[in-house]
Amino acid sequence: MTDITGALAALSDTDLDVRHAAVEKISAEGRENPGQIVPVVIAELRSGTLDTRWYLGRSLVKMGPEIIPLILEYAEVEKNMDVQKYFGAVLASFGEVSIPSLISLFSSTNPMARGMAAAALERLEVKAVPALIEAALGDDPQVKLCAELTLTNLNVFDYK
Repeated sequence: MTDITGALAALSDTDLDVRHAAVEKISAEGRENPGQIVPVVIAELRSGTLDTRWYLGRSLVKMGPEIIPLILEYAEVEKNMDVQKYFGAVLASFGEVSIPSLISLFSSTNPMARGMAAAALERLEVKAVPALIEAALGDDPQVKLCAELTLTNLNVFDYK
């Protein structure tokens, strides 16, 4: 296992250059060993301060869209709304590549995961509309409802 303990601690440093270097270290390790590093970062995200959570989220973004499946696994079970918000911000940061994964969360049994997915799709705005329309016209009632609500929040009313 790669040790990122020092880099995690450095996220609280008062020197911004030290924080930025820590983000780079954590994200580089995460690109090399996502299955080991992402769970550590998420555990820290759950207990971190507002400042450190921002840098932890940034670290996840810098790991790249390859971590989307890992984030989705955690989003499925996460009960902390603040952590869900960071998951949504991270996934939205990946842009269009995250849209199918976010829509897949509409079928989650976790209402916080569904809400996070909707909020992340709203951040993507017009890029998400075609996939949301397709989901709204689909057969799964829960996915349809979530997609319709998201389209309504995006002020797309005439999609049927």
